[in-house]
Amino acid sequence: MEKEINIKLFDIVKTNLPQGRESTADQVGGCLVREVIEDAWDQYEKVMISFDNIVKMTRTFSDEAFGKLLEKHSLEEFNQKVYFPDAKESIVQELNSAMKLRMKIIATAREREKDELGM
Repeated sequence: MEKEINIKLFDIVKTNLPQGRESTADQVGGCLVREVIEDAWDQYEKVMISFDNIVKMTRTFSDEAFGKLLEKHSLEEFNQKVYFPDAKESIVQELNSAMKLRMKIIATAREREKDELGM
């Protein structure tokens, strides 16, 4: 396993205001960013995400790109693997909000599954 990879978000999305879950002809959605991170997950000890030139991200983009990683990986695993060394405070706040919301969605889905199984 290699030590680390530095993923420059701007190089993927080609805009300083990334938005949306799915990619379209006009924009790259969060799903592609999540796929890039997932591809690097098992190959590198650290996945560094650079937010250089990124002004703001929409909630849907943040959730799709980063929050949905919690569906396959625990928060602890995420915190040990993914780093945001140059993220501005506003970006960190958006990421935190997206992660908290995704954790609630995951917890609700698990509760619903337990209810359906009669547990």
